[in-house]
Amino acid sequence: MTFISLECENILSLYEKNLYGEKKDKRIKNWLNLLSELPELNNVKNDLISGVNIFGKCSQSEEEVIDSLLFEFLPWRKGPFTVNSTLIDSEWRSNLKWDRFLDLKLDLRNKTILDVGSGNGYYAFRMLGQQAGAILCLEPNLTHYSQFLAINHFLKTNKVRMLPERIEDLNLRETHFDLVFSMGLLYHQRDPSMHVRSLKRAMKKKGKLIIETIIAPSNYGNYLQPKGPYASMPNVYYVHTDKGFRELIENENLSVIDSSEETKTTFREQRQTRWMPFKSYESAVLKDNHDLTVENFPAPKRKFYILEGRN
Repeated sequence: MTFISLECENILSLYEKNLYGEKKDKRIKNWLNLLSELPELNNVKNDLISGVNIFGKCSQSEEEVIDSLLFEFLPWRKGPFTVNSTLIDSEWRSNLKWDRFLDLKLDLRNKTILDVGSGNGYYAFRMLGQQAGAILCLEPNLTHYSQFLAINHFLKTNKVRMLPERIEDLNLRETHFDLVFSMGLLYHQRDPSMHVRSLKRAMKKKGKLIIETIIAPSNYGNYLQPKGPYASMPNVYYVHTDKGFRELIENENLSVIDSSEETKTTFREQRQTRWMPFKSYESAVLKDNHDLTVENFPAPKRKFYILEGRN
């Protein structure tokens, strides 16, 4: 059975024999060794509705091997994941963002989905739990790509596939999706309009585009422009206000059909853990005022938008 389109199949086939294709990274050899050493689970069952939870039979010694090998793929930014007794307690409690998306009640059943900048596939697996038809993930970060390969070693679904590519480099010409997701990407774009155009090109004519992004307070006009780090994040170019975002997408002949409330990032949702032991949100805001970043900007508030093309 064809995965979404022949064009997708042809591109994915380039990574079937060589998981990393022509990518160059000194860590690839180690990741391939780790992936080859992961034990198999028997009689696998999964729960992708309440989380990404995978259970199967294996020996106690194999349980310990699974835990130690998965730990080698850190830092785990998105999650959590459960594989038998191993709980991957990621930096982000991505289930909280996913719950906010579910509140919008967008039907995913049998839909073809493109998840751009998908991270390690956490959200794509949750989409599968909502009975999505097929999900193509694009994630150029090879650590996140490797984590996806590790999790899918146990889940073994062929309904979620990942390419270690950027949408701008992939150049899909013949494939269009019912739903296109871009979460946590817009503020990292030097040219936000170009990013939105690339997402729109991937949509079917009556498809929908889901963008989740940080929203700046209205007193910034159309956008906050940090000209340096924002909340300790590098490569943040434009943090749009709600007004600025709506103008941006209207210029691309898109309209907002639904949106969420703005949600402030908290230490409950993003924090340092054993599985992501480096600096996290606690170092991104002022110690005595969590409403301000360490650069003295308003702290992040995030929002979902569901868009469709204007006739």
